[in-house]
Amino acid sequence: MPFGPFTLRWLTPFPNPPTPSLLPSGLSRSYLSTPNGPLELLSTLPSSPCPSKPPLFFAHGGFGSASIWQKYMVYFSDRGYACYAVSYRGHGASWYPAFWSLYFTTRGKIAQDLVAGIKEAERLEAERCGSQERVPMVLIGHSAGGGLAQYVLSRGLVTVQGLCLFAAIPGFGSYSCYTFWLPMAALQFFYRLFHPKYILATTQQVQDAFFTPSTPKSVVEDLQRQLSPYESMCWPLQALNAFVTGPDVLQRITGWSYVHRSLNQGTTSTLPASGVTPRLFVLAAQHDVLCRPATLLNTARHYRNAFRQCLEMRKWQGVSSETLALADDDSRDGVRFKVVKGVAHHLQNHVEWERGSEELLKWTELL
Repeated sequence: MPFGPFTLRWLTPFPNPPTPSLLPSGLSRSYLSTPNGPLELLSTLPSSPCPSKPPLFFAHGGFGSASIWQKYMVYFSDRGYACYAVSYRGHGASWYPAFWSLYFTTRGKIAQDLVAGIKEAERLEAERCGSQERVPMVLIGHSAGGGLAQYVLSRGLVTVQGLCLFAAIPGFGSYSCYTFWLPMAALQFFYRLFHPKYILATTQQVQDAFFTPSTPKSVVEDLQRQLSPYESMCWPLQALNAFVTGPDVLQRITGWSYVHRSLNQGTTSTLPASGVTPRLFVLAAQHDVLCRPATLLNTARHYRNAFRQCLEMRKWQGVSSETLALADDDSRDGVRFKVVKGVAHHLQNHVEWERGSEELLKWTELL
């Protein structure tokens, strides 16, 4: 059996970018030019030329790629949503820096790729809809990609119509998300000679971290094949301490408003009778051992407090502390929190992936 480090990849893929995998029907791939190299951008569009539903942009986490969102993109496109997803440098079918170059790539550099993808999607949506202005996205960030989403919003790099923290690391410090790996981290780190993939080197490690024990091996292996061969170590380290305040993220989300509805207006059961549209959605997975439900509930509480701070500072027109007092309890603070039952961290890649997509759909229908 090969010694630990030699079971992992250390060399830059060739060709670079690597040959992309085939896509299911309905998905298309394009490449976005950046000063450093081309980035993979996946998209799928609804049949309507310019639907009233907001476009969705999916952001992957560490070792992921745009392809992990394929099922969700098709699911939402079938329901009238334009969907986009980018692979950052060193991920998916995007260009790859050399091993040590990516190893020390900062979060800011990775964020540039996310922003470039969002800007391109905004441009494409404006072109598709015949608009003179860019069309803001609804941003859905998974795991460290959710942390990256909070980072780019807090720095004012993009503006969005809504934000979903999808089993995402908190912007208020992410130490708790890595405690699962602590018992094995030191030994594995040295055994794999400091390779970034030291905690995801085997199929069993991938299953333990990302799936439930009952998940079929074939499902785990399918995701394992999609994982990047190596990763930035600076990206997660820079997220260990708090990097957002809360209001700095919420102020980059547009469309906050108090909506009065009566039950005789034909609304569905997912809509409150009245309240503030919850433009921030924290979605947790019941069996997630990394971004645990309790951790994400705490994230939701942080943002609820931040929402109230924004109201006190009169940051939005149409919503104030006075009108908020009239809202229903479930929509009082503009933040929605749900736990998806029966799935773990990579809930979008589970056999039961629809459970998460259904909760996400209920939220997007409110926007």
